[in-house]
Amino acid sequence: MPRLRDFDPSALEVRKSSRLHPAWNHGWFFESRAWQFVIFLPRWLVKGDGQEEVCTARDERLLEGLLQRDFGGCTTSLSSFRGTGYRGSEIETHLHAQIIVIASRWRVTMRYFCALRKELEACSGEEQILILRQELVIV
Repeated sequence: MPRLRDFDPSALEVRKSSRLHPAWNHGWFFESRAWQFVIFLPRWLVKGDGQEEVCTARDERLLEGLLQRDFGGCTTSLSSFRGTGYRGSEIETHLHAQIIVIASRWRVTMRYFCALRKELEACSGEEQILILRQELVIV
């Protein structure tokens, strides 16, 4: 699908909350429970005759800034992840940037990431943006 527009961080402004940050329990014999979200941001669609940009470097910087503001930080990979799959009957290959965020386990956190996925799909023109959630126990 062709890229439609730039990523708009203001689309998530209504989902912003101080409770998105994970609670860190400092001390002996305490554990903190949190969620880890892994966002696979499609940067390039690989075609036989080259590559087509899906999300721009500016989109990626805006997303990282948004996650740093709303969650206190994020982790990114220096290399791209290659994903191959079907779109209808055609096979496509994408190169993804991977962004990892640790967040509080809360209903509003899930709503935030659902809204983020919808915004990323709307701006990139992609049918599906992959965001994974995993439960963490931080010791």
